Amino acid sequence: MLTNREIAKKAREIHRRCWAQGVFLHFYLLFVILLILVSARVFTLLYESGTPPFNMIKNYVPKVTQLIFLAGLTAITLLVIYIPALYMLRRYYIGMVQNDRISTTRQYFGANLSGTKLIAMRCAVTMLFLKLFTLLPALMSSYIVYRCAFVARLENLSKLILIIFMLALGFTLVWVGFWLKYCISLSLTRYIVTLSPKMNIFDACDLSCRLMDSKHMRYVSFWFYNLKFLLPCLAVFPIPLAIPYVKLSYTLFVKEILGTYWQDKYPLMIERWRRRSAAHV
Repeated sequence: MLTNREIAKKAREIHRRCWAQGVFLHFYLLFVILLILVSARVFTLLYESGTPPFNMIKNYVPKVTQLIFLAGLTAITLLVIYIPALYMLRRYYIGMVQNDRISTTRQYFGANLSGTKLIAMRCAVTMLFLKLFTLLPALMSSYIVYRCAFVARLENLSKLILIIFMLALGFTLVWVGFWLKYCISLSLTRYIVTLSPKMNIFDACDLSCRLMDSKHMRYVSFWFYNLKFLLPCLAVFPIPLAIPYVKLSYTLFVKEILGTYWQDKYPLMIERWRRRSAAHV
């Protein structure tokens, strides 16, 4: 397995060869983020203008319902626009590592956009559910800590409450540590699904956990190694050149961790799509 220094050296070689593609991908992501922010600003201006039907919502719908509606709308926007964009960018960086043509992948995404969005959204929703579900015990114990520390009055404190407070605090800290470890274990899932879009998401999560077993400190050391050079890099180079380098480094790191499980299905999928398109023509 390559060391962090060797991964960084290889990433610099790829970055020198494909820096223009990296800058293009960076500005594409910025465009998606800007589109989401502009849409949110337009919706806010319409809401504050008092024009129908926003005046009805503002005057007659409860504040809690409005907040729930806005949170749901934000989640849907991120899920439909931002998450698929990240999925496609991840695929482009994999192509840069493998020296694939970015134009071919872009044509495939253009012809199969709905299927690509569905895969990206399913992966994101499943991983979010798993992370929130495993975090639930820590949230419950942290609520107990909050009740004991800030809600209970000093005159109502007793030895039993202090014992419960200490147990809940210790459980919360320990569980959060296990949860962070579990999140690191799932870190390969998105790349596994990107390489094999038809793979079951739960099988991808299980494979990621097995491959990351005993490699959590390797994951942490990789990011510490790269963050050490990130600030000087941002000080010398513009951000559009720095971020693609970090993404390339991480893609190479994932490739090293996956090893023989790095099985890219996209070239065959693109070839089948080309044959079907030629047959229809």
